[in-house]
Amino acid sequence: MRKYKFITVLLTLGLSVSGIFGLGGSVNAASGDSPLSGLPGGEGRPVVMVKYGNSRPDRPHYSLNQADLFYVEEVEWGLTRVAALFNSKFPKFVGPTRSARISDLEILEQFTKPGLAFSGANDVLLRIIRKSQSVSLSPSDRSTYYFRSSKKSAPHNQLLKLAAMMATETKVGAVKDIGLLFNSTPATGGVGTKTFSASWASAKVSGKWNGKSWTIAFDGKTHKDAKNGRLLTPKTVVLQFVERKTTKFGDKFGGKTPLLKSVGSGRAIILRNGQSFESTWSRPTDSSGTKFSFNGTQMPFDVGQVMIVFIDGTLTKAPIKLK
Repeated sequence: MRKYKFITVLLTLGLSVSGIFGLGGSVNAASGDSPLSGLPGGEGRPVVMVKYGNSRPDRPHYSLNQADLFYVEEVEWGLTRVAALFNSKFPKFVGPTRSARISDLEILEQFTKPGLAFSGANDVLLRIIRKSQSVSLSPSDRSTYYFRSSKKSAPHNQLLKLAAMMATETKVGAVKDIGLLFNSTPATGGVGTKTFSASWASAKVSGKWNGKSWTIAFDGKTHKDAKNGRLLTPKTVVLQFVERKTTKFGDKFGGKTPLLKSVGSGRAIILRNGQSFESTWSRPTDSSGTKFSFNGTQMPFDVGQVMIVFIDGTLTKAPIKLK
């Protein structure tokens, strides 16, 4: 990521970072960097979405802390799953992988031939995936690279050898710019915020500012990587309020799958540098990227991992807390 020395100079003159960002002080990821995180090494490389389970038996996850960008999505019964995008690095193991959902495909329409690694889906959704622009990387397509861990029971134990698979993969397309801006200069103008949480009927995600990033917990338990115990610490967290629609999809127990509309516009709360910024988001079309704005100008994220939490924007009272 480029170092914007002129920003530092202007800051000494008392000018706000948000104002400078609005004048072009922040740009899209620098040459060679991932357009999903601003981290080095992503430009021109493939992008793969890995669908993680996120119920208690699925955790702890393998290598989620190495994703460039990940989404927390509501699924059936008020539970959540995680859709993680890998680009700047492909870890040795990821998972446990679980089944795809219709919301994943709308996210992936921002890219050209993105990879989608998942454990399966119902027949109707599988046909939609096959017809989409995404490249299916399920066990049916890449069985050599999937295996079951003896440390968990099925269906919560299916892992993927992501690095080995991507070393030979030829069908997945290169990552695209999806409209995000990055700048490591500390942002100003927000409200001091040390903790946040978002809740659903059967799940909760929360975070605590540690001075450098947000330490994430699921269902009240701090997340530690299954392999090395490292914490999950995104630099930027976005609470994105989206339209929630009921769909024809569901699980075998009768649970209905919601569609979380990432195309459209609405409210967003951006959390970075121990502050919250009441913002807006806009994604006009399926193929366009998403623009996040604060005080009328596009808001840059900190360089590093990004976490986006989809919140039901149709609720009268948002199920979130900021302190």
